[in-house]
Amino acid sequence: MKPTYHIVSHSHWDREWYKSFEHFRAMLVTMVDDLLDILHHDPDFICFTLDGQTVILEDYLAVRPEREHEIREFIAKGRLVIGPWYILPDEFLVSAEATVRNLLVGTKTAEDFGGEMKVGYIPDSFGHIAMMPAILKGFDIDTALVYRGFGGEPDQRTSEYWWMAPDGSKSLMIHLYKNGYSAGYFHQETDDEVVGRFKALKDELDERATTSHRLLMNGGDHHWPDPKLPRTLEVLRQNFSGEFLHSSIPQYVDAVKKEINGLQEVQGELRFGYRYAFAVLGGIYSSRMYIKQENWHKQNLLQRYVEPLHALARSEGMKSQLPLIRHAWRTLLKNHPHDSICGCSIDPVHREMMTRFKAVEDVATSVVETSLQHIIPYDDLASRDDRYLFFFNPSPFQRTEVAHADVKFYLKDIVVGLNPDVKVDTKLPSVSGFVLEDADGREVPYQIVRRTEGYDITYTKYNYPKQTFVDTFTILVDAQDIPSMGYRGFHIKKTDRFTKYPSHLKTGKNFIENNFLRVEVNAKGQVKLRDKVNGQTYEGLNVFEDSGDVGDEYNYSYPRKDKWINSTTAKAKVSLTERGPLRAALQIQLTMLVPESATRDQQARSKKNARLPITSTIFLTPYSRYAEIVTTVDNVARDHRLRTLIPTGMKTDSIFADSQFCVVEREQKEYDVREFTIEHPAKVAPMQRFVTVRDKTRALTVMSYGLPEYELKPDGKGTVALTLLRCVGLLAGENLLTRPGGKSGWHNETPDAQCPGTHTFRYAILPHSAHDVDSFASVNELSEYFHLPLLPVCRKNPAALPMQGGMVSISSSQLVLSALKAAEQGDGIILRVYNPARRDTDGVIHFERKVIRAWHAKLNEVVGEPLDVQGGHDIPVRLGACGILTLKIELEDATQG
Repeated sequence: MKPTYHIVSHSHWDREWYKSFEHFRAMLVTMVDDLLDILHHDPDFICFTLDGQTVILEDYLAVRPEREHEIREFIAKGRLVIGPWYILPDEFLVSAEATVRNLLVGTKTAEDFGGEMKVGYIPDSFGHIAMMPAILKGFDIDTALVYRGFGGEPDQRTSEYWWMAPDGSKSLMIHLYKNGYSAGYFHQETDDEVVGRFKALKDELDERATTSHRLLMNGGDHHWPDPKLPRTLEVLRQNFSGEFLHSSIPQYVDAVKKEINGLQEVQGELRFGYRYAFAVLGGIYSSRMYIKQENWHKQNLLQRYVEPLHALARSEGMKSQLPLIRHAWRTLLKNHPHDSICGCSIDPVHREMMTRFKAVEDVATSVVETSLQHIIPYDDLASRDDRYLFFFNPSPFQRTEVAHADVKFYLKDIVVGLNPDVKVDTKLPSVSGFVLEDADGREVPYQIVRRTEGYDITYTKYNYPKQTFVDTFTILVDAQDIPSMGYRGFHIKKTDRFTKYPSHLKTGKNFIENNFLRVEVNAKGQVKLRDKVNGQTYEGLNVFEDSGDVGDEYNYSYPRKDKWINSTTAKAKVSLTERGPLRAALQIQLTMLVPESATRDQQARSKKNARLPITSTIFLTPYSRYAEIVTTVDNVARDHRLRTLIPTGMKTDSIFADSQFCVVEREQKEYDVREFTIEHPAKVAPMQRFVTVRDKTRALTVMSYGLPEYELKPDGKGTVALTLLRCVGLLAGENLLTRPGGKSGWHNETPDAQCPGTHTFRYAILPHSAHDVDSFASVNELSEYFHLPLLPVCRKNPAALPMQGGMVSISSSQLVLSALKAAEQGDGIILRVYNPARRDTDGVIHFERKVIRAWHAKLNEVVGEPLDVQGGHDIPVRLGACGILTLKIELEDATQG
């Protein structure tokens, strides 16, 4: 059978990278203008793929709205191919739910414009997550087109594979030729040059094919459509055997599907391919760590506070805030392209990202407050001063913990502008004491962390904001039995004195202890953690390691003459900074002397030192099953990497890492780097919520808040190195020892990527039994405590309502809540859970309100078979290994807003 060569015209459009978004948009407008003109005037230019991301349409039409009808016309005719994504994401640095929302927005936009490419087009992501075939399946997409993270190994020589996810989902995987999505770009070449170039490609294209069809991508980064392509195709037809089509990716996929027989299977995540092309670019997990931290917080805010509270308020009759939530998600998703979230762009790009993050937070907090006003209504302007403190629990199980809150007491009004609502213009006496009481009148212990006086603003619909002077107490509260996905309230009563509550914590000059853990710190600042439950001790924890980094935003690279500094060489000051009834804290202060920068030739670290002040505070409460650590670093050095070391004491060459919709087990292998002429295999790897090391009897989990890079060091101690900072000064450097294949981008100086200034990092060390790793149930549950604190809500004069209420609970801790949100279409809510473990689990999802109707749904929220609801409230579920379950629910008395 003669071969058919599918030439696919496209442009890979990095929205922001070595130029700003607006600079690239100006180019985009001109490019699309030219593209539309070509499609109008040349019927032989068959079609063009708009990079699989619909944000391109949004960006273009914001400037050229008058050409929307032309775009719709060409989409309808199949000459413009769009979707399925909103943006082309990095897969490892964003949450699974963010990837789902990306496809929700992208497929909806593509459908609204008249057509969607049903191919998972991910040609430039820096590797691929294990559950991508399952995510695509949830949108009725059964094919993925990939490039990086795979290829070059002896058993990776073809263009088509079956890609298997851990849950058993399967995608047809199209793996691009080694020159990727630019292999078939022949623009500005003579006929002889076209022939010569295709000759150089042909043999490998033919060898890799598993059918009679071959794919050649005709485009590149920010490339214009090639108006000479019809002529190029004629030259190829005249000089080579076979059929040459100006084609599309769906046309190629459909042709391949008709001929494929048995294909080789590829399992799980794709993070290698170092002999094939610039693959994972492993330094991106820690470039500009502040970006990763911001993203983690904003994802949590939207997924686990904004949307559940909005769903709860909607079920009680609040008007929908869904357009605002969609706007917040679109804004956040614009920070998720790989050049953005990976931290590998010029400084102005990442400054604009921080502005977007702030916009997301502003919209999110507004929706949270609007929802809470409906769930817990109040009258803040009434003359009486009856105050309550409520806590909202974002987890699908009841929680008891020490929670943080600010309690404010009114002192006087401040006259501002035209607001006549001034009742007290002289300062009232300061608060002499108060107590918290639960619904049964029982006093609830609390601990004062800080007390300040300052200004507060109350906003109203029908007047100017009211400014007051307030007495603010930052407190810790013994918050017991907070209902799942619900709230519980406590009455605040003023008294004539503050109560002293007994403590269940033991403290000393260098130790803190509860019933589960004992934490000690020695004179070198090393932490010793005693697991009293399992009888295990871990020593030498939270030691800081600083080394040189003369790489760039893509890759870590050590200088030839590196110098490693360990914080144990510094003198540590250890002090007991809290010894209250509800929390104890040990503070470790030290200053590392590290080289100020790299030498000018980048071959070594400078002889001149800089002082690197580091403060770590370790917290325990009576309920703590993990030691929480907050570390602050004042970074004044350049060209270096700072990590905290957590030796587990276990001899192992594998580690469990939380990933998108699953936990993956990764082997830590050592390679002879002389075999890799393009890029050395990265020793670091990405995680989401945690990593876990275990042996036959014990396990140690490290949870991090927005710090996605770790390494399992080959030191025989099972040491987890958690990256805090990686500081470099170039977008793309050259002559990197870890990337001998050349540059990954353009030479742009990036002083902001040196991360100067003060940075704060949160992480925790959780000891537990090896048995817990089979299901990850206890780790999942404790991870919720760490990543998702109870949300405090202070109310003045709340309306008469129950002092506690809930919405949803899930009986199995092996099931992780991914989403609880308003449905995109019609009434009802969407609930999504997943099982990250490699074994099946059963559970019951219980709704407090009566369930009127329930259906199985796909990730795209298209419903399937109806579900039986037991007793009107309970839905039994069973999920296999790494399974994802999405339900659509209609609750009693739900009101359309």
